[in-house]
Amino acid sequence: MNIQMDKLTKLLGTACMFATLSVAFSATAENYEAKICYNCSEVEARSFALAREFEPELMCYADDVFSPDFSQSCYSQPNQVLVANASTGQVWGFDIFHDNQGSAEYEIELKAQRFTVSGQAKKLMTDILTTYSELDAVIASVNRDLESPSTIFDNTANASLGLELKRSVVGTYSSSNCSDNSNTARAVRAAFDSQTLTNLLDYVQADYKNKYPNPESEFTYSRFNGGSFSAGAGGIGIGGSWEFISVNRLLEANFPSDVPGSPANKVVYNVYMERGAIDVDVNEASTRIGGFSISSLRRGGAINVNACLLEKLNKYIEASVQSDPVGGNFGDSSPVDYGRGRGFIPQSSGSGGGIETCTWRFYDSQGEQMFSMQGPCP
Repeated sequence: MNIQMDKLTKLLGTACMFATLSVAFSATAENYEAKICYNCSEVEARSFALAREFEPELMCYADDVFSPDFSQSCYSQPNQVLVANASTGQVWGFDIFHDNQGSAEYEIELKAQRFTVSGQAKKLMTDILTTYSELDAVIASVNRDLESPSTIFDNTANASLGLELKRSVVGTYSSSNCSDNSNTARAVRAAFDSQTLTNLLDYVQADYKNKYPNPESEFTYSRFNGGSFSAGAGGIGIGGSWEFISVNRLLEANFPSDVPGSPANKVVYNVYMERGAIDVDVNEASTRIGGFSISSLRRGGAINVNACLLEKLNKYIEASVQSDPVGGNFGDSSPVDYGRGRGFIPQSSGSGGGIETCTWRFYDSQGEQMFSMQGPCP
């Protein structure tokens, strides 16, 4: 009898603890998790809210598992989830909770119950949708301009933007492989030249300011990218993601191949907005230069990299170059170290004779290795 009373007292104490936490939770500022759909019904919105990502954390307490009267008690705190229809502006609120609180885990059931969304929360959600609409319009506009990449990425692009190109290399040198206006050179410049990236960012920001000189949305804090968001205003915070993205939220600059039959080059950019300021960076997985994605180059092992790509990469990124061992048992197999720096000119296929293969290691501004690849020696 005493054992049963102790167990009941323990369970009641745990239940009271969770009840106290629940009251404290409801007294704090409104914070919601959220999902945005394009054209969903309330039934579909409910199913999104019941997704595993929104399921409350379940905390279970158990007596000695070897006891003949073993029992388990599970509890959780509800999550408040907003689902917004981007097409209509409709916003639904759902309390996501486990039914049968205090029961064993196998008896717990996840449920959703509608709640009335406050006017402030609706306003914040509407502002989030408005911001995405503005970003989508800017991205579409800039992508149309990028259909002719030379206007931004050529050496002459800076005159049209009213900006001066700052060379990433000290001094000048003659290229023996490809000109600065080749498509490979433009693609490398678009991905790795900090001044060119700044020029593109200025272009995007100017387009946004021209379209929306006085944005309607006001946030205490905010961050938006293609698929997720976080924003707050008036003591309310909303963070979440899109259920499905049907529009292009990436910038893309395409550069044909310089060699017929070879893969085309393209540089893809992510677009962000944080505290009202737009930023861009290179999407390394989607970008293709010389047939390679930047993410694959980071993993190393690229071989037979053409001389033009090596040369143009080394214009913007410091590299060390060593020849690969050759010769065998009766030859000199010692590699040649060409040093480390910028401005190495790889041998071209038209140099005559056999072309020696080197390992090129490229380093970021902190001296950490970025890429390792094999191609012709200087």
